[in-house]
Amino acid sequence: MTKQFVGAEAEASELTRKSRLLSILILSVMVALGVFLVITLAQRQPWMFPYFILIPSGLVLCTLSYWLARSGKFYLAAYLFLCGTIIIANTSTLLPGIPLENKMTGPCFYSLSVLAAGILIVPVASFWFAGFGAITLMIIVTIVGGPGSLVSSADTALGWGLVLSPIVLSFVLASISWLFSDSINNAFSALRQRSEELQASEEALRSAKEELEDRVKERTAELETANEELQATEEELRAANEELQAANEELRETQEQLIRSERLAAIGQLAGGVGHELRNPLGAIKNAVYYIKGKVANSELGQQEPRVTEFLDIMDDEINSSNKIINDLLGFSRVGKPAVSLARIDKVINDALTHTPIPENIELTKKMDAGLPEAEIDTDQIHQVLVNVIMNAVQAMPEGGKLTIGARQEDKFLEVEISDTGYGIPQQTIGKIFDPLFTTKAKGIGLGLAVCKAIIGRHHGHIEVKSKVGKGTTFTIKLPLRVG
Repeated sequence: MTKQFVGAEAEASELTRKSRLLSILILSVMVALGVFLVITLAQRQPWMFPYFILIPSGLVLCTLSYWLARSGKFYLAAYLFLCGTIIIANTSTLLPGIPLENKMTGPCFYSLSVLAAGILIVPVASFWFAGFGAITLMIIVTIVGGPGSLVSSADTALGWGLVLSPIVLSFVLASISWLFSDSINNAFSALRQRSEELQASEEALRSAKEELEDRVKERTAELETANEELQATEEELRAANEELQAANEELRETQEQLIRSERLAAIGQLAGGVGHELRNPLGAIKNAVYYIKGKVANSELGQQEPRVTEFLDIMDDEINSSNKIINDLLGFSRVGKPAVSLARIDKVINDALTHTPIPENIELTKKMDAGLPEAEIDTDQIHQVLVNVIMNAVQAMPEGGKLTIGARQEDKFLEVEISDTGYGIPQQTIGKIFDPLFTTKAKGIGLGLAVCKAIIGRHHGHIEVKSKVGKGTTFTIKLPLRVG
Protein backbone atom coordinates (compact mmCIF):
# COMPACT_ATOMS: atom_id res chain seq x y z
CA MET A 1 0.00 0.00 0.00
CA THR A 2 2.90 2.32 0.82
CA LYS A 3 4.69 1.54 -2.46
CA GLN A 4 1.50 2.20 -4.43
CA PHE A 5 1.08 5.48 -2.63
CA VAL A 6 4.72 6.44 -3.28
CA GLY A 7 4.37 5.44 -6.95
CA ALA A 8 1.20 7.46 -7.34
CA GLU A 9 2.83 10.41 -5.64
CA ALA A 10 5.87 10.15 -7.95
CA GLU A 11 3.61 9.90 -11.01
CA ALA A 12 1.67 12.96 -9.89
CA SER A 13 4.92 14.85 -9.35
CA GLU A 14 6.16 13.87 -12.83
CA LEU A 15 2.87 14.93 -14.41
CA THR A 16 3.09 18.28 -12.57
CA ARG A 17 6.61 18.78 -13.92
CA LYS A 18 5.54 17.99 -17.49
CA SER A 19 2.50 20.27 -17.18
CA ARG A 20 4.74 23.09 -16.01
CA LEU A 21 7.14 22.45 -18.92
CA LEU A 22 4.24 22.44 -21.41
CA SER A 23 2.96 25.73 -20.02
CA ILE A 24 6.42 27.28 -20.46
CA LEU A 25 6.59 25.99 -24.06
CA ILE A 26 3.13 27.38 -24.88
CA LEU A 27 4.00 30.76 -23.43
CA SER A 28 7.26 30.81 -25.41
CA VAL A 29 5.38 30.15 -28.66
CA MET A 30 2.87 32.89 -27.79
CA VAL A 31 5.73 35.33 -27.23
CA ALA A 32 7.34 34.30 -30.51
CA LEU A 33 4.08 34.83 -32.38
CA GLY A 34 3.68 38.22 -30.76
CA VAL A 35 7.24 39.24 -31.73
CA PHE A 36 6.67 38.00 -35.29
CA LEU A 37 3.47 40.02 -35.45
CA VAL A 38 5.30 43.18 -34.34
CA ILE A 39 8.10 42.57 -36.90
CA THR A 40 5.53 42.04 -39.66
CA LEU A 41 3.79 45.30 -38.83
CA ALA A 42 7.11 47.15 -38.63
CA GLN A 43 8.68 45.90 -41.90
CA ARG A 44 5.46 45.73 -43.93
CA GLN A 45 6.89 43.22 -46.47
CA PRO A 46 4.29 41.99 -48.95
CA TRP A 47 5.23 38.36 -48.46
CA MET A 48 4.67 38.61 -44.68
CA PHE A 49 1.04 39.64 -44.84
CA PRO A 50 -0.24 36.10 -45.59
CA TYR A 51 1.02 35.09 -42.18
CA PHE A 52 -1.79 37.20 -40.65
CA ILE A 53 -4.02 34.26 -41.51
CA LEU A 54 -1.98 31.87 -39.31
CA ILE A 55 -0.94 34.12 -36.37
CA PRO A 56 -4.47 34.51 -34.91
CA SER A 57 -5.01 30.76 -35.28
CA GLY A 58 -1.74 30.11 -33.44
CA LEU A 59 -2.64 32.51 -30.63
CA VAL A 60 -6.08 30.88 -30.20
CA LEU A 61 -4.44 27.43 -30.17
CA CYS A 62 -1.86 28.52 -27.54
CA THR A 63 -4.52 30.14 -25.36
CA LEU A 64 -6.79 27.08 -25.41
CA SER A 65 -3.89 24.69 -24.78
CA TYR A 66 -2.57 26.81 -21.89
CA TRP A 67 -6.02 26.90 -20.27
CA LEU A 68 -6.33 23.09 -20.54
CA ALA A 69 -2.85 22.61 -19.05
CA ARG A 70 -3.65 24.89 -16.11
CA SER A 71 -6.96 23.06 -15.61
CA GLY A 72 -5.16 19.77 -15.02
CA LYS A 73 -5.95 18.24 -18.46
CA PHE A 74 -2.33 17.74 -19.43
CA TYR A 75 -2.56 15.07 -22.11
CA LEU A 76 -5.45 16.77 -23.91
CA ALA A 77 -3.55 20.05 -23.87
CA ALA A 78 -0.32 18.38 -25.10
CA TYR A 79 -1.95 16.52 -28.01
CA LEU A 80 -3.97 19.59 -29.02
CA PHE A 81 -0.97 21.92 -28.92
CA LEU A 82 1.48 19.60 -30.72
CA CYS A 83 -0.97 18.52 -33.42
CA GLY A 84 -2.20 22.06 -33.94
CA THR A 85 1.39 23.36 -34.18
CA ILE A 86 2.26 20.75 -36.82
CA ILE A 87 -0.87 21.51 -38.88
CA ILE A 88 -0.36 25.32 -38.73
CA ALA A 89 3.37 24.96 -39.54
CA ASN A 90 2.72 22.74 -42.60
CA THR A 91 -0.23 24.85 -43.73
CA SER A 92 2.15 27.78 -44.18
CA THR A 93 3.25 26.10 -47.45
CA LEU A 94 -0.20 26.93 -48.92
CA LEU A 95 0.23 30.66 -48.41
CA PRO A 96 0.77 32.44 -51.72
CA GLY A 97 3.41 35.12 -52.22
CA ILE A 98 5.94 33.66 -49.74
CA PRO A 99 9.52 33.45 -51.14
CA LEU A 100 10.99 30.00 -51.65
CA GLU A 101 13.59 30.36 -48.91
CA ASN A 102 10.78 31.10 -46.42
CA LYS A 103 8.12 28.71 -47.70
CA MET A 104 9.59 25.66 -45.90
CA THR A 105 10.37 27.51 -42.65
CA GLY A 106 7.01 26.57 -41.23
CA PRO A 107 7.23 22.81 -41.95
CA CYS A 108 10.63 22.75 -40.27
CA PHE A 109 9.01 23.88 -37.03
CA TYR A 110 6.95 20.70 -36.81
CA SER A 111 10.26 18.85 -36.35
CA LEU A 112 10.64 20.70 -33.04
CA SER A 113 7.12 19.59 -32.08
CA VAL A 114 8.24 16.00 -32.68
CA LEU A 115 11.12 16.47 -30.24
CA ALA A 116 8.80 18.09 -27.68
CA ALA A 117 6.39 15.11 -27.98
CA GLY A 118 9.16 12.71 -26.95
CA ILE A 119 9.96 14.80 -23.90
CA LEU A 120 6.43 15.68 -22.80
CA ILE A 121 4.55 12.43 -23.47
CA VAL A 122 6.65 9.26 -24.05
CA PRO A 123 9.75 8.69 -26.21
CA VAL A 124 7.86 6.65 -28.84
CA ALA A 125 5.41 9.56 -29.25
CA SER A 126 8.13 11.29 -31.26
CA PHE A 127 7.61 8.73 -34.09
CA TRP A 128 3.83 9.19 -33.84
CA PHE A 129 4.04 12.92 -34.36
CA ALA A 130 6.83 12.56 -36.97
CA GLY A 131 4.53 10.32 -39.02
CA PHE A 132 1.56 12.65 -38.40
CA GLY A 133 3.65 15.60 -39.62
CA ALA A 134 4.86 13.72 -42.72
CA ILE A 135 1.30 12.69 -43.65
CA THR A 136 -0.13 16.19 -43.21
CA LEU A 137 2.79 17.71 -45.16
CA MET A 138 2.33 15.26 -48.04
CA ILE A 139 -1.42 15.92 -48.09
CA ILE A 140 -0.83 19.70 -48.21
CA VAL A 141 1.81 19.35 -50.96
CA THR A 142 -0.52 17.15 -52.99
CA ILE A 143 -3.33 19.70 -52.61
CA VAL A 144 -1.13 22.55 -53.87
CA GLY A 145 -0.03 20.56 -56.96
CA GLY A 146 2.91 18.44 -55.94
CA PRO A 147 6.51 19.20 -55.04
CA GLY A 148 7.12 21.06 -58.25
CA SER A 149 4.61 23.70 -57.34
CA LEU A 150 6.77 24.71 -54.40
CA VAL A 151 9.50 26.06 -56.67
CA SER A 152 9.23 28.47 -59.58
CA SER A 153 11.34 26.29 -61.89
CA ALA A 154 10.43 22.92 -63.26
CA ASP A 155 13.08 21.22 -61.09
CA THR A 156 10.99 18.48 -59.47
CA ALA A 157 13.99 17.09 -57.58
CA LEU A 158 14.41 20.43 -55.79
CA GLY A 159 10.79 20.35 -54.83
CA TRP A 160 11.07 16.83 -53.44
CA GLY A 161 14.17 17.89 -51.55
CA LEU A 162 12.27 20.73 -49.92
CA VAL A 163 9.46 18.35 -48.97
CA LEU A 164 11.55 15.46 -47.70
CA SER A 165 14.04 17.60 -45.72
CA PRO A 166 11.70 18.38 -42.79
CA ILE A 167 10.34 14.83 -42.83
CA VAL A 168 13.80 13.33 -42.56
CA LEU A 169 14.78 15.87 -39.91
CA SER A 170 11.71 15.03 -37.80
CA PHE A 171 12.43 11.28 -37.93
CA VAL A 172 16.09 11.89 -37.06
CA LEU A 173 15.01 13.95 -34.04
CA ALA A 174 12.51 11.23 -33.10
CA SER A 175 15.29 8.63 -33.21
CA ILE A 176 17.58 10.80 -31.11
CA SER A 177 14.79 11.40 -28.60
CA TRP A 178 14.04 7.67 -28.45
CA LEU A 179 17.74 6.70 -28.11
CA PHE A 180 18.46 9.20 -25.34
CA SER A 181 15.15 8.93 -23.60
CA ASP A 182 16.54 6.49 -21.03
CA SER A 183 19.39 8.84 -20.16
CA ILE A 184 17.05 11.79 -19.98
CA ASN A 185 14.53 9.85 -17.89
CA ASN A 186 17.28 8.57 -15.60
CA ALA A 187 18.56 12.12 -15.16
CA PHE A 188 15.07 13.33 -14.38
CA SER A 189 14.56 10.38 -12.02
CA ALA A 190 17.81 11.17 -10.23
CA LEU A 191 16.82 14.79 -9.97
CA ARG A 192 13.38 13.80 -8.73
CA GLN A 193 14.86 11.37 -6.21
CA ARG A 194 17.32 14.02 -5.04
CA SER A 195 14.45 16.47 -4.74
CA GLU A 196 12.42 13.94 -2.76
CA GLU A 197 15.43 13.30 -0.51
CA LEU A 198 15.84 17.02 0.02
CA GLN A 199 12.14 17.32 0.78
CA ALA A 200 12.38 14.39 3.19
CA SER A 201 15.44 15.99 4.84
CA GLU A 202 13.60 19.29 5.03
CA GLU A 203 10.59 17.54 6.54
CA ALA A 204 12.85 15.77 9.04
CA LEU A 205 14.50 19.07 9.91
CA ARG A 206 11.09 20.69 10.28
CA SER A 207 9.93 17.84 12.52
CA ALA A 208 13.12 18.06 14.55
CA LYS A 209 12.69 21.82 14.82
CA GLU A 210 9.07 21.44 15.92
CA GLU A 211 10.08 18.75 18.41
CA LEU A 212 12.88 20.96 19.70
CA GLU A 213 10.48 23.90 19.98
CA ASP A 214 8.00 21.67 21.83
CA ARG A 215 10.75 20.53 24.19
CA VAL A 216 11.87 24.13 24.70
CA LYS A 217 8.28 25.18 25.41
CA GLU A 218 7.83 22.23 27.76
CA ARG A 219 11.11 22.98 29.51
CA THR A 220 10.20 26.66 29.69
CA ALA A 221 6.83 25.76 31.20
CA GLU A 222 8.60 23.51 33.73
CA LEU A 223 11.04 26.30 34.58
CA GLU A 224 8.17 28.78 34.93
CA THR A 225 6.35 26.33 37.19
CA ALA A 226 9.50 25.80 39.24
CA ASN A 227 10.04 29.56 39.37
CA GLU A 228 6.46 30.06 40.58
CA GLU A 229 6.97 27.38 43.21
CA LEU A 230 10.22 29.06 44.30
CA GLN A 231 8.44 32.40 44.47
CA ALA A 232 5.64 30.85 46.49
CA THR A 233 8.22 29.26 48.79
CA GLU A 234 10.01 32.59 49.06
CA GLU A 235 6.73 34.29 49.94
CA GLU A 236 6.05 31.64 52.56
CA LEU A 237 9.55 32.05 53.98
CA ARG A 238 9.13 35.83 53.97
CA ALA A 239 5.76 35.50 55.72
CA ALA A 240 7.28 33.06 58.22
CA ASN A 241 10.21 35.42 58.74
CA GLU A 242 7.83 38.33 59.31
CA GLU A 243 5.86 36.21 61.77
CA LEU A 244 9.10 35.30 63.54
CA GLN A 245 10.15 38.95 63.62
CA ALA A 246 6.73 39.93 64.95
CA ALA A 247 6.94 37.17 67.57
CA ASN A 248 10.48 38.25 68.43
CA GLU A 249 9.34 41.87 68.71
CA GLU A 250 6.43 40.82 70.87
CA LEU A 251 8.76 38.71 73.00
CA ARG A 252 11.17 41.62 73.29
CA GLU A 253 8.36 43.95 74.29
CA THR A 254 7.11 41.39 76.80
CA GLN A 255 10.61 41.04 78.16
CA GLU A 256 10.96 44.81 78.41
CA GLN A 257 7.59 45.02 80.13
CA LEU A 258 8.70 42.31 82.54
CA ILE A 259 11.95 44.16 83.24
CA ARG A 260 9.98 47.40 83.60
CA SER A 261 7.58 45.69 85.97
CA GLU A 262 10.50 44.37 88.01
CA ARG A 263 12.01 47.85 88.09
CA LEU A 264 8.70 49.37 89.07
CA ALA A 265 8.29 46.76 91.79
CA ALA A 266 11.78 47.49 93.09
CA ILE A 267 11.16 51.24 92.93
CA GLY A 268 7.84 50.81 94.72
CA GLN A 269 9.49 48.89 97.52
CA LEU A 270 12.36 51.35 97.89
CA ALA A 271 10.58 54.62 97.19
CA GLY A 272 8.50 54.84 100.35
CA GLY A 273 11.11 53.77 102.90
CA VAL A 274 14.25 55.24 101.30
CA GLY A 275 12.47 58.47 100.34
CA HIS A 276 11.35 59.18 103.85
CA GLU A 277 14.65 58.03 105.37
CA LEU A 278 16.65 60.38 103.10
CA ARG A 279 14.33 63.38 103.02
CA ASN A 280 14.58 64.08 106.75
CA PRO A 281 18.44 64.03 106.91
CA LEU A 282 18.64 66.13 103.73
CA GLY A 283 16.22 68.63 105.26
CA ALA A 284 18.40 68.87 108.34
CA ILE A 285 21.53 69.30 106.22
CA LYS A 286 19.85 72.00 104.12
CA ASN A 287 18.84 73.89 107.24
CA ALA A 288 22.36 73.56 108.61
CA VAL A 289 23.86 74.87 105.36
CA TYR A 290 21.43 77.76 105.41
CA TYR A 291 22.42 78.59 109.02
CA ILE A 292 26.14 78.33 108.31
CA LYS A 293 25.81 80.52 105.18
CA GLY A 294 24.11 83.18 107.26
CA LYS A 295 26.82 83.10 109.94
CA VAL A 296 29.70 83.00 107.46
CA ALA A 297 28.33 85.86 105.39
CA ASN A 298 28.46 88.20 108.46
CA SER A 299 31.81 87.00 109.77
CA GLU A 300 35.46 87.72 108.99
CA LEU A 301 35.82 84.14 107.72
CA GLY A 302 33.41 84.86 104.85
CA GLN A 303 35.43 87.92 103.89
CA GLN A 304 38.83 86.22 104.23
CA GLU A 305 37.76 82.92 102.62
CA PRO A 306 35.15 83.65 99.89
CA ARG A 307 35.37 80.05 98.67
CA VAL A 308 33.65 78.90 101.85
CA THR A 309 30.46 80.59 100.65
CA GLU A 310 30.98 79.09 97.17
CA PHE A 311 31.25 75.59 98.57
CA LEU A 312 28.18 76.14 100.74
CA ASP A 313 26.26 77.13 97.56
CA ILE A 314 27.47 73.94 95.88
CA MET A 315 26.23 71.91 98.83
CA ASP A 316 22.87 73.66 98.65
CA ASP A 317 22.57 72.86 94.89
CA GLU A 318 23.45 69.22 95.43
CA ILE A 319 20.92 68.98 98.27
CA ASN A 320 18.28 70.38 95.89
CA SER A 321 19.24 67.78 93.25
CA SER A 322 18.98 65.02 95.82
CA ASN A 323 15.59 66.35 96.91
CA LYS A 324 14.39 66.24 93.32
CA ILE A 325 15.42 62.59 93.00
CA ILE A 326 13.61 61.78 96.24
CA ASN A 327 10.54 63.70 95.05
CA ASP A 328 10.59 61.74 91.77
CA LEU A 329 10.79 58.47 93.69
CA LEU A 330 7.97 59.42 95.99
CA GLY A 331 5.95 60.91 93.16
CA PHE A 332 6.36 57.78 91.03
CA SER A 333 5.32 55.51 93.88
CA ARG A 334 2.34 57.66 94.77
CA VAL A 335 0.83 58.21 91.32
CA GLY A 336 -2.78 57.12 91.59
CA LYS A 337 -6.11 57.80 90.04
CA PRO A 338 -6.41 61.54 89.33
CA ALA A 339 -8.93 63.61 91.30
CA VAL A 340 -10.34 65.47 88.30
CA SER A 341 -12.23 68.73 88.32
CA LEU A 342 -12.94 71.41 85.72
CA ALA A 343 -9.94 73.66 85.32
CA ARG A 344 -8.49 76.08 82.78
CA ILE A 345 -5.34 74.80 81.16
CA ASP A 346 -3.83 78.27 80.65
CA LYS A 347 -3.99 78.90 84.40
CA VAL A 348 -2.22 75.58 85.10
CA ILE A 349 0.48 76.49 82.55
CA ASN A 350 1.06 79.93 84.08
CA ASP A 351 1.21 78.40 87.56
CA ALA A 352 3.80 75.86 86.37
CA LEU A 353 5.90 78.68 84.90
CA THR A 354 5.91 80.53 88.21
CA HIS A 355 7.41 77.46 89.88
CA THR A 356 10.04 76.95 87.16
CA PRO A 357 12.93 79.44 86.96
CA ILE A 358 13.59 80.50 83.32
CA PRO A 359 17.16 81.74 82.73
CA GLU A 360 17.63 85.16 81.16
CA ASN A 361 19.32 83.69 78.06
CA ILE A 362 16.15 81.78 77.15
CA GLU A 363 13.36 83.59 75.31
CA LEU A 364 9.89 82.48 76.47
CA THR A 365 6.97 82.65 74.01
CA LYS A 366 3.39 81.70 74.85
CA LYS A 367 0.89 80.91 72.06
CA MET A 368 -2.37 80.01 73.73
CA ASP A 369 -5.67 80.31 71.87
CA ALA A 370 -8.30 82.52 73.43
CA GLY A 371 -11.49 81.03 74.81
CA LEU A 372 -10.14 77.55 75.48
CA PRO A 373 -12.74 75.34 77.23
CA GLU A 374 -12.20 73.91 80.68
CA ALA A 375 -10.93 70.36 80.96
CA GLU A 376 -11.52 67.69 83.57
CA ILE A 377 -8.02 67.25 85.00
CA ASP A 378 -6.14 66.78 88.25
CA THR A 379 -4.44 70.17 88.44
CA ASP A 380 -1.70 69.01 90.80
CA GLN A 381 -0.70 66.10 88.58
CA ILE A 382 -0.83 68.13 85.33
CA HIS A 383 1.13 70.86 87.12
CA GLN A 384 3.80 68.24 87.94
CA VAL A 385 3.88 67.10 84.29
CA LEU A 386 4.29 70.64 82.95
CA VAL A 387 7.02 71.47 85.47
CA ASN A 388 8.99 68.34 84.50
CA VAL A 389 8.71 68.98 80.74
CA ILE A 390 9.53 72.69 81.05
CA MET A 391 12.57 71.92 83.25
CA ASN A 392 13.80 69.37 80.69
CA ALA A 393 13.42 71.99 77.93
CA VAL A 394 15.38 74.56 79.95
CA GLN A 395 18.13 72.04 80.75
CA ALA A 396 18.40 71.20 77.01
CA MET A 397 19.41 74.84 76.29
CA PRO A 398 22.39 75.55 78.60
CA GLU A 399 23.69 78.21 76.22
CA GLY A 400 20.30 79.83 75.73
CA GLY A 401 17.59 79.47 73.15
CA LYS A 402 13.88 79.81 72.63
CA LEU A 403 11.13 78.16 74.68
CA THR A 404 7.64 78.12 73.13
CA ILE A 405 4.53 77.00 75.02
CA GLY A 406 1.22 76.76 73.15
CA ALA A 407 -2.28 75.51 73.87
CA ARG A 408 -5.14 74.86 71.46
CA GLN A 409 -8.26 72.76 71.02
CA GLU A 410 -8.21 69.87 68.53
CA ASP A 411 -11.52 68.00 68.21
CA LYS A 412 -12.26 66.60 71.70
CA PHE A 413 -8.76 67.21 73.06
CA LEU A 414 -6.79 70.08 74.52
CA GLU A 415 -3.25 70.08 73.13
CA VAL A 416 -0.36 71.63 75.03
CA GLU A 417 2.83 71.95 72.98
CA ILE A 418 6.22 72.70 74.59
CA SER A 419 9.10 73.31 72.16
CA ASP A 420 12.74 74.16 72.70
CA THR A 421 15.69 74.90 70.43
CA GLY A 422 18.15 72.77 72.38
CA TYR A 423 20.49 69.99 71.34
CA GLY A 424 17.68 67.48 70.60
CA ILE A 425 17.31 63.76 71.25
CA PRO A 426 19.02 61.11 69.06
CA GLN A 427 16.65 58.79 67.18
CA GLN A 428 18.14 55.68 68.75
CA THR A 429 17.13 56.85 72.25
CA ILE A 430 13.93 58.79 71.60
CA GLY A 431 11.82 55.65 72.04
CA LYS A 432 13.24 55.01 75.53
CA ILE A 433 12.89 58.40 77.19
CA PHE A 434 9.59 57.41 78.86
CA ASP A 435 11.04 54.21 80.30
CA PRO A 436 11.63 54.23 84.07
CA LEU A 437 15.28 54.62 85.14
CA PHE A 438 16.39 55.59 81.60
CA THR A 439 18.28 58.89 81.51
CA THR A 440 21.02 60.58 79.48
CA LYS A 441 21.74 63.22 82.12
CA ALA A 442 24.66 63.20 84.51
CA LYS A 443 22.24 63.77 87.40
CA GLY A 444 18.88 62.10 87.89
CA ILE A 445 17.59 58.56 87.78
CA GLY A 446 15.20 58.80 84.81
CA LEU A 447 11.82 58.93 86.50
CA GLY A 448 10.57 62.41 85.52
CA LEU A 449 9.19 61.55 82.06
CA ALA A 450 8.03 58.13 83.24
CA VAL A 451 5.91 59.89 85.90
CA CYS A 452 4.61 62.29 83.21
CA LYS A 453 3.54 59.45 80.94
CA ALA A 454 1.85 57.62 83.81
CA ILE A 455 -0.10 60.74 84.82
CA ILE A 456 -1.22 61.53 81.24
CA GLY A 457 -2.18 57.90 80.72
CA ARG A 458 -4.40 57.97 83.81
CA HIS A 459 -6.07 61.06 82.33
CA HIS A 460 -6.84 59.01 79.17
CA GLY A 461 -4.57 61.28 77.21
CA HIS A 462 -1.37 60.99 75.19
CA ILE A 463 2.11 62.47 75.36
CA GLU A 464 4.23 62.51 72.21
CA VAL A 465 7.70 63.74 71.37
CA LYS A 466 9.40 64.86 68.15
CA SER A 467 13.05 65.80 68.08
CA LYS A 468 15.88 66.54 65.70
CA VAL A 469 19.47 66.63 66.85
CA GLY A 470 20.81 70.18 66.79
CA LYS A 471 17.37 71.67 66.08
CA GLY A 472 15.35 71.04 69.23
CA THR A 473 12.54 68.99 70.75
CA THR A 474 8.75 69.32 70.90
CA PHE A 475 6.54 67.59 73.49
CA THR A 476 2.81 67.42 72.72
CA ILE A 477 0.38 66.65 75.57
CA LYS A 478 -3.19 65.73 74.59
CA LEU A 479 -5.82 65.88 77.31
CA PRO A 480 -9.48 64.91 76.73
CA LEU A 481 -12.09 67.57 77.46
CA ARG A 482 -14.26 64.91 79.10
CA VAL A 483 -12.78 61.96 80.95
CA GLY A 484 -14.55 58.78 79.82
